[in-house]
Formats: sequence, structure tokens, C-alpha cells
Amino acid sequence: MITTDLFESHFIPAKKKSKFLMIVLHGKGDSLKPFKYFNEELKMSDINYLLLNADKKYLNGYSWYGEPPYQRTGVLRIRKKMFRLLNDLENQGWDLKKIFLLGFSQGCLVGTDTALHFPKKLAGVIGVSGYFNFEPRWRKQVDTIATQTPWLLTHGTKDDIIPIEETRFGLNKLKGIGLKIDWVESDKKHVFGEQDYPEIQRWVQQRI
Repeated sequence: MITTDLFESHFIPAKKKSKFLMIVLHGKGDSLKPFKYFNEELKMSDINYLLLNADKKYLNGYSWYGEPPYQRTGVLRIRKKMFRLLNDLENQGWDLKKIFLLGFSQGCLVGTDTALHFPKKLAGVIGVSGYFNFEPRWRKQVDTIATQTPWLLTHGTKDDIIPIEETRFGLNKLKGIGLKIDWVESDKKHVFGEQDYPEIQRWVQQRI
């Protein structure tokens, strides 16, 4: 079990005893609610799931950070909270090297930004239909241990919210600092669905 007062959350225990944990980060305007059966959709019973709600209300859901020009301060704020969460989980007995971060869209930025700056290796980072946070002199701020955490990024060629060209550009910048990134393109739009599940399942199973 997991206890945290940093975020509104929902814990889904593994059906089989497992020391692996996946933290799931929703997109802008969404919430953890649609992910409450994520374990069944992903068809992975040998991993625990921690679903988080962002802490800013936005329309009928939540947002992790504000729009420009408030994005930068919002990203830094949520990065600190994610660091606190990971440290709390470690104190509760979770092995950080067995924790995955999975984010969709805006949640992808949160997950990847956290992994880039967190000073300890994680099991992996999965970003679906997302984008990245590149601050001025961002390369100097990346923690050297971040290059040891494996990444999986998926994106749709028909995405009309975050064009795939923008994400490819960011992908190349990240590869340029030595990150180990698996990249998967499909013909989907800006969605997180059945097309992504087999890729995520295969990738995660290889690491657990």
C-alpha cells in the first residue's frame, strides 16, 4: 500500500505479489478516473499502479501546470512535488529502480522532466503523445544519472494537438545527450489507447 498527501491518488495493487510500481500521470483537463481499470486494459497483473491527479483544477479535470508565461514556474513546482513523492516512496520501502513513470500528453512532460532531473535511476519512463520541457541551458541541468534510465516514447502521425514533428525535434535533442530512448510511431491521433498497450506491455515486461 502507498500513503501520500502530496496528490490525490488511487492505488491499484498487483494481482500477483510485485515490487514494481507504475506511476500514471494523466493529460491536461483529465483526471485519474479513466485509468482506474488501467491494469486490466494493459493486461499486466505483475505490477502495482499509483494513479495521480494533478493539483490544479482545469475545466472538468485537472492540469499539472499553467499556460505560458506561467508554464515554467508550474513545471518547476510540480517537479519538486514529484521528487518529494519519489523520496517518500523510497522511505516507504519502494525500490526506485523498480518504479516506472508513465505520462500522457501533459503528463508526459511531467514524467520526462522528473526523470531528467531526479538524481537517482528509475526503472523507466514512458511518454505517450507528449512533449518536453527545455529550459535555457537545460543540458547543464540534467542529472548525469538520468542517462541510465530507459525511455519509451510513442506518438501518432495524425496527432493534431501535438504535431509529431515537434516531438521528433525534442526526441533528437534528448538523444543528443545520450538518453536511451525507444521511439514508436503509429497512425493514431492525440489519444492513449489500444494501439499503445502492446508496445508498453512488451517494453515493460522486458524490464521486469
